[in-house]
Amino acid sequence: MKQDTQPRHLTVRGACNVRDLGGYVTAQGTTIPYRRFLRSDCLHRLDEGEPQRLHFEGLRMVIDLRTASEVRDAPSRLEPQRGVEWVNLPLFDALSPKALAEVEVPEGAHPLLAMYLTAIETRGDAIRAILERMATRSDGTVLFNCTAGKDRTGIIAALLLGLAGVSYTEIIADYTLTSDLIPDLVAEFLTTARSNGGDVKAYATFLESPASAMAGVLAHIDENHGSIMGYLDHIGVSTDALSWLQIRMGITG
Repeated sequence: MKQDTQPRHLTVRGACNVRDLGGYVTAQGTTIPYRRFLRSDCLHRLDEGEPQRLHFEGLRMVIDLRTASEVRDAPSRLEPQRGVEWVNLPLFDALSPKALAEVEVPEGAHPLLAMYLTAIETRGDAIRAILERMATRSDGTVLFNCTAGKDRTGIIAALLLGLAGVSYTEIIADYTLTSDLIPDLVAEFLTTARSNGGDVKAYATFLESPASAMAGVLAHIDENHGSIMGYLDHIGVSTDALSWLQIRMGITG
């Protein structure tokens, strides 16, 4: 299906993985408007003037999905930006090793899938809070980010796109785009891990963006909850919030 021709990847100096959810075709055959939702990597190294530019271009809310310690160690340049509501709503907090060990994943699945499924099944309250906070914004652009803009950000992006009825093929493709945009970031992470004596080979696996990981998430949601809408209902996202998010993405009643 034909998509809007605006660029999905935004050039933002000091970040490498800022992307628009606009342009995807919804279940109604409409197109998600641009500059409603942006997904991003960490924003602690934005160049001077970029926070002001993003606000001028319509940014009104930032939801930082990182842990409190990550935020403390690398403060977002958008937190103090006047006119932008910044909120820290961690997604992977309380993902215990026990929970990760107990999640059922297909044999031979990518290691990331266990982490994603654990988040889906144990962090429903956090996901509900994130989506309902997004729904309080009636105008402007909402940006959500984590460190690489891949895992936590990828889960929320997939749920938003699924709520709009974007095809699973497109949701998976949106997830895998990260691999094309963060090679420098991956190299930096691996250099740090190597200098700290970490298991670089194992860590590198978790820096991938494999289609199979997101496909596994979507298959799990369908099998256990019927659909993305069924999952969002299961975790208690309010009807009003879901309706408003759909309206923001161009879905009409």
